[in-house]
Amino acid sequence: MGTYIYLSILPNQISRAEWEQVYEESLTLLNAFPFAQIEKRDYFGFQVPVYTRAKELTEKDRYWRISGDLQSKQFAESFKLYRDLDKYKTNRKEEISDILLGDEYNAVSVFDSKTQGLNYHLYILAIAMLIESRFPKAALVSGDIDYLQCVKAKQWADQYLSSPIELPVRVHVDSLLNRINDKNELDQIAAIEKWLIADAEDKFRLIYERFSREAFVTWFCNHLKTYSSPNMVGAVKLFTYYLNLTNDIDGLINMACKTETGPKYLASDLIRAIAGTWICLPPEKFSFMDVFGKVPGHPHIVERQLGTAMLDMMFTGREIKTYIPVEEVAKKFKTHFPELSSNIDTLLQGELERIEQKLSLFHFRIAHVLQLAEQNTDGKTYMADEDAFLYYDGDSVALTEAQELKIKMVAYAINRFFTDVNADLFKKVLYMQPIEYLKRAFAGYVYEKQNLVLTEEAWQRVVEIDDIHVMRVILAKLIIDDISETDDHKVESDFRKAMLENKKIIEKIIAYIDDEQAMNKVESFIDKN
Repeated sequence: MGTYIYLSILPNQISRAEWEQVYEESLTLLNAFPFAQIEKRDYFGFQVPVYTRAKELTEKDRYWRISGDLQSKQFAESFKLYRDLDKYKTNRKEEISDILLGDEYNAVSVFDSKTQGLNYHLYILAIAMLIESRFPKAALVSGDIDYLQCVKAKQWADQYLSSPIELPVRVHVDSLLNRINDKNELDQIAAIEKWLIADAEDKFRLIYERFSREAFVTWFCNHLKTYSSPNMVGAVKLFTYYLNLTNDIDGLINMACKTETGPKYLASDLIRAIAGTWICLPPEKFSFMDVFGKVPGHPHIVERQLGTAMLDMMFTGREIKTYIPVEEVAKKFKTHFPELSSNIDTLLQGELERIEQKLSLFHFRIAHVLQLAEQNTDGKTYMADEDAFLYYDGDSVALTEAQELKIKMVAYAINRFFTDVNADLFKKVLYMQPIEYLKRAFAGYVYEKQNLVLTEEAWQRVVEIDDIHVMRVILAKLIIDDISETDDHKVESDFRKAMLENKKIIEKIIAYIDDEQAMNKVESFIDKN
């Protein structure tokens, strides 16, 4: 699982001169945003990998490579583009003239990497869109993208290019259907399902609004038949999307239970499934879950993908956008299934009570997340730990009490380390060696022990440190992490990165170390817990 951007091409359908021209355009976009690449640089006698401004590389071949961006100081996998089209040539025979009409064996991959939804995602997408736009039948963009992401990427790229780019065919339904050129409604629907990149509900809406009722019912019933039970997650989602559009309980009952070409589910099973859409739940019962909603036009980070999958399994009706009182839903079912009249209310109420219990427990468990979201209304931005420490500026980006406590705990650990008799060997290094020796020790730790890649800016900041106390604090944190046994490796790694990339975090740590009252409070907190 991850957040990807893909770009495939048919190299035999592209001329060398045209490819070189588009490559030059890509350099324009490369220079328009602070993309980052990894280079080896010499610091304090160590050849260390460093994030630097991405540029065209010309040692042997002409190409560029991007691994993140210096604006956000966040990095994921690398994307590379060669100027020489021959780098993508294969021995395969390309017997197709439109990449949409082929398969994976016809096309050659240019981009096939994870952005993990980080800041550079939209800008890499813009470059991929440039290539598809210039070779519309010989290049294809796909991945974890959507229509609004592509609109944003186009708006950015068009500022710098001499001619505008187009939206990828796979996010634009009209362009897609024109390319497919199939008159049969069900075949068009199949093409949308296969090729269109959009949220499941957006696809559902398109199919419902764009095609005849007959075609929709046929497609919907066939889709339902792929689920052996109406209570499976996929089926409940289809019911949810239909109800969001129509509020049509009667039509849903007919298609799910009565239509000859439908799945003919048991009425009792469908009753539970309809309750599972949450359509009978007053919206205030689950409005707190809005904090987990997808933000249109923003890529999913991988942690959110995992969270979304878990939420879909736990709370299948969380995408409901409409409300029908339970009495009205019960009345509809009693009209269609009078033989079940005595059980319908019991079935509906039983399911609703079960859902409400799960929601109540979940609400309790995520209280800290909701608190963080609520805090963002006070004019300051509060973030999850990794981002909060990296971007904290003391003004617009603030820290929660828990995050402030984390910094105090780090300061306390360093303070104890400085006074710990068991650390005398380390202290001899810290207190008896000159600052340049400490900087070299720092470089060694980063390179050999911590496997930490920093930006050029962070390294330059270390070069310029002239206060040996600051250097001792930094090195002490690295030593503590190296000798400590903790299960929170990622948490500590994220904090180390933030400490070195954001000078305000180091300033806070030192201020707390020098604050006897703060250190005493931390000690008291530790004793109590």
